Amino acid sequence: MLHLAIFSPGEIQKIFTGKKTIDGRFSQIRCMPYKSIEKGDLVLMKKSGGKVYGYFVAGDIKFYEGLDNKQLEKIIKLYKDELSLNESFWHKKKNRTKYLTLIEIKKPTKFRFPVTVKKRNLSGWISLGGQSQSQIELF
Repeated sequence: MLHLAIFSPGEIQKIFTGKKTIDGRFSQIRCMPYKSIEKGDLVLMKKSGGKVYGYFVAGDIKFYEGLDNKQLEKIIKLYKDELSLNESFWHKKKNRTKYLTLIEIKKPTKFRFPVTVKKRNLSGWISLGGQSQSQIELF
């Protein structure tokens, strides 16, 4: 399946340089990509308010639900370096995360030229379809 993920400024560059090797999606409610992404799926990386700069292949995926602060703290300690997120982000998510999806980032690939994609909703993640990589054509 093909997905479109929205990233904060600077996060895509961290992926391309290898500083960020896991993408974490934190939410209060059950929403994408929770239970809607599988190993081997392609994830397009779009800068918030900007263009799509590349993609990665989803590696191992972990889903967590019903999290409390103690459980979240444990996960944060375990994956803090791979997620490459700052302290202020963690403090914002504390008391506000019940669902968490961790996606291992494999084979990040930068497009030669960024691609414009029209997106009109505020969602940070959209599944675009396709059953397997062989059915997805990027160009």
